[in-house]
Amino acid sequence: MILGETGMLMSELFREGLIENDAEKLLKVPKSDLHNHSTKGCRRDWLSERLKIKLPTPPERFDGLMGMQEWFTTYIKPFCSGKEGGVVRWEGAFAEAKRNNIRRLSMNFGAQEIDLFGGMTEFRKMIEGFRSMYCPETLFEPELTYVSCCDVEEATARMDEYVSDGFFHSIDVCGGEDIKPMEAFVPLYRKAEQYRLIKRMHVGESGSAEDVRRAVEILGLQEVHHGIHAAESNEVMRFLADNRIQLNVCPSSNVKLGYASSFKDHPIKVLYENGVKVTINTDDLLIFDSSIENEYLLLYRAGALTADQLNKIRENGLRE
Repeated sequence: MILGETGMLMSELFREGLIENDAEKLLKVPKSDLHNHSTKGCRRDWLSERLKIKLPTPPERFDGLMGMQEWFTTYIKPFCSGKEGGVVRWEGAFAEAKRNNIRRLSMNFGAQEIDLFGGMTEFRKMIEGFRSMYCPETLFEPELTYVSCCDVEEATARMDEYVSDGFFHSIDVCGGEDIKPMEAFVPLYRKAEQYRLIKRMHVGESGSAEDVRRAVEILGLQEVHHGIHAAESNEVMRFLADNRIQLNVCPSSNVKLGYASSFKDHPIKVLYENGVKVTINTDDLLIFDSSIENEYLLLYRAGALTADQLNKIRENGLRE
């Protein structure tokens, strides 16, 4: 974490950036991004310039996850698909981490993406090359991600192939909360425990507060991606606060998918004020068109949180 006099100066610069609506000041301040889908982690403008085509602006709202995925596969992926398309988008994600002074970065990578490169050796060499090129001083915490419709038995059996060399820091399951019961993923998370991976899961974005608690209890989660509907239950918020369960929140994603009504009324305010640990993240920058400094600005402009509160959230994200 950034400490001491430098940390105090950065905090003051960050607050100034929010109050003055100065994105350039915010870009200079160390930040984290702990909920970042790597193949959608670059800016649209960066990708347009690299591909030498003009990519369309995403809509203000999507029709849920299915609508988001349909837009991406229709308007973005045809221009950067397959192995080469994945590589250029990964590079763009690291370029954005450099631009935004991301000092702690957790990107997720799917097992199928690793297989596309023929296994961990080549995949890791490429990813570490981008990290060294763009942000060598960033604390990089790769996340192994599975989709909720995966064959859990097969995924568990093959996990050693991906995690035995120590590259991955955490595990996640994403892609829809109502696909399988949480109990179905127990073998996957028990295997992750053997490698001491941080256990995360996408839950509580479309699902309920009780879903968040059950996921933590059943799977032993240490952090939750999204989890915003925990704000609907004082009891669940106390449970999360007492157990120091961190929620990695993505405001633009929540609003544009319709899971939060607005930035002004975003659940992060209630969660923060009830002592729940939260961080602010991008989710899918390429789709939601809002980089990390803008996520802070959107919440500040809307009056959801004060400059001091947002700075404390920023500092929390830098803590290991």
